[in-house]
Amino acid sequence: MSMNEVDRRHFLKGLLGTGAMSALGGVSALYSGVARASAPVSGYKAIVVLYLFGGNDSYNMLVPMGQGASSYDIYRASRGSVAVSDNALTPDVIGGNPYAVSMGSDADKYLSGLYPFADQGFGINAMMPEFAQLISNEYAAVVANVGSLVEPVTKDNFRDKRLPPFLFAHNHQTRAMETGWADNLNAMGWAGRIADLWGAHTESGVNRGSPLGLGVSFSGNSRLLTGRENSPAVLSPNNSQLFDVTNSGFDTGVFRQLNQELAEDHPLRRVLKKANRKAADLSDILANEFAQTEDDFEGRTDPYGNSLFSNPSREQLNLSRGLSGRTISSMHAAARMISLGRDTLGLNRQVIYVGMGGFDNHSDLTGKHPLLLREISLALWDFQVAMEHLGIADEVMVTTLSDFGRTLGNNGDGTDHAWAGNNLIMGGGIRGGRLLGQLPDMNLGGASDISSGANAKGRLIPTTAVDQVLASAASWFGVPDNDMPAIFPNINNFETTPGDIRSAYLPLMESDEAPDPDDPFPLPIPPILALGG
Repeated sequence: MSMNEVDRRHFLKGLLGTGAMSALGGVSALYSGVARASAPVSGYKAIVVLYLFGGNDSYNMLVPMGQGASSYDIYRASRGSVAVSDNALTPDVIGGNPYAVSMGSDADKYLSGLYPFADQGFGINAMMPEFAQLISNEYAAVVANVGSLVEPVTKDNFRDKRLPPFLFAHNHQTRAMETGWADNLNAMGWAGRIADLWGAHTESGVNRGSPLGLGVSFSGNSRLLTGRENSPAVLSPNNSQLFDVTNSGFDTGVFRQLNQELAEDHPLRRVLKKANRKAADLSDILANEFAQTEDDFEGRTDPYGNSLFSNPSREQLNLSRGLSGRTISSMHAAARMISLGRDTLGLNRQVIYVGMGGFDNHSDLTGKHPLLLREISLALWDFQVAMEHLGIADEVMVTTLSDFGRTLGNNGDGTDHAWAGNNLIMGGGIRGGRLLGQLPDMNLGGASDISSGANAKGRLIPTTAVDQVLASAASWFGVPDNDMPAIFPNINNFETTPGDIRSAYLPLMESDEAPDPDDPFPLPIPPILALGG
């Protein structure tokens, strides 16, 4: 088959429309003079980012049960009609639906109660029994009152401090989460900077020049994964073809031959041809290797006895509507990509990006949010089962991000854009079962609200910067302390001990106090013996 036999329009559509070129280092690799650091050369670790688009109402995901101004009673008064009940539930993650204690609507079940971790000062929404069990098993933790910050601020001084631009705006705050640089929204992504630092596109880099690179997105092209020299592989969760081979007649062998370098080639043409050859290599990997990971978790089951990463029926869920299943499918793809990267390709590091939409609930919060939280809980449970099955649960860390939190006060049908929210973190060998960070004052107009008086809506000021969460994960990932300011340029602003960058990190791997060996974790929810079937 010759190139002339391929419909050129289909060829170009297949090449440019699939993200093939964005899967590879950009042409700036030829000219960049960015200094690189030594990359990890042994072992395997991955970070999975689950991005919740629209601004998750995370104070109905994590329900405060602290003391004083962080108490449940103040939370309930501030939330009004959308407050989650403090009715204590116990998760039954083997086919049970603890939220079905309410036989009413999905909204009734969503507000019906929580899984209490009272000694830690919080509860988890009724729709998330699996995630509550992961916390109880110490596989997962929550990070309270997180947001985009340039430097620490309080209600008394925030008007005099440097603030992220365009607070409460989706696109700008999403950009802040992606760049890890709240006052420079034009910067490259924080994971892209890690890829650049470690020369991920080079033969001597972290993944030895693999066409898969460091970053993989199952949710479109993300700035988070984009550096000056590296771009993510942008893939579909349900498609192992990089090119539209079926409809275009595209042949990677012919494409690779057409892109062999010639002596007379211009330097820029050489770069483009090299990128094209890598795209062909990536296409072959996906078609021949990634497709083979489909059965990696055969025999493992979800909480309802279905095969792992299934989308349970609404009857199984005891809900009036089913889940979209897209996030479950994307986390399945992430698990398969980790299996491919570690076991087949021998990569050292991966950052995988999964997006989930639907969180901008100015209206119908109690109708929409239940299904979103239900799918998050199931997707994270299934993913953890998969990592346990592969034997690498301590080598893979998952963290959630979202544009911003939402107002504590409701608008009659939903909640509006705000600032601080709560994140979930799982895996990586962290000591889970804890609340990291600190709960805010839950009073409308209180010490944590940017406003006062009758107009206060409960837009809470963050007490933990998202930079601190991400830098802590990056440190676990292998980024040395002396390189951390190149990845998160504001991280030194959050040092509690000046000059000690580690004092800005969260204590992911250790507890605040030594556990009692006779009562290793006195939580109200009993641990289960094993994950999955």
